[in-house]
Amino acid sequence: MHFAVLDARAVRDQSGAVYDVLEAAEALPWVDQMCPLMRHQYAVLSESPKLAWFALEAMIRQSAESYDAYFRGYQWPTHYWEAPDGLRYWRTRFELNRCTPSSVEPPRRVDAGAKAARHWDGPPWAPNGSGLYAKESDGKWWPRFEGTDMEPCRACRRRPIA
Repeated sequence: MHFAVLDARAVRDQSGAVYDVLEAAEALPWVDQMCPLMRHQYAVLSESPKLAWFALEAMIRQSAESYDAYFRGYQWPTHYWEAPDGLRYWRTRFELNRCTPSSVEPPRRVDAGAKAARHWDGPPWAPNGSGLYAKESDGKWWPRFEGTDMEPCRACRRRPIA
């Protein structure tokens, strides 16, 4: 599907139909990602209304308010959109994501000179040097939240915590 951005919250498809992107966002089946270090919501393409998903995805990609930035220890920039509803949106492979900007530290903007982090103590999704993850012999990072008031999210619970 092809959409053209009309303004800060509207896109038009190839037939000329106009979509309010914030209404499209609310039509998506958002899932809470409860990671204590990166709370956000995501909507999966295969489980979402296609028009709504692609309308929001087009705004993320094409909006004048969109930007590339590095998040924590990731080695590649992500494309973000700061929306009029006060939320930050971005796309990963087959998901759209959103969070309140105050829920995590701001991503480091490429247009402000940011580069990928050279040295990161921990997994790329965790704050640098948090000490809340241990790298095991299989090369994977697993949570070690013992002694904290945090619980690992569902993804991190897929493996027992030693």
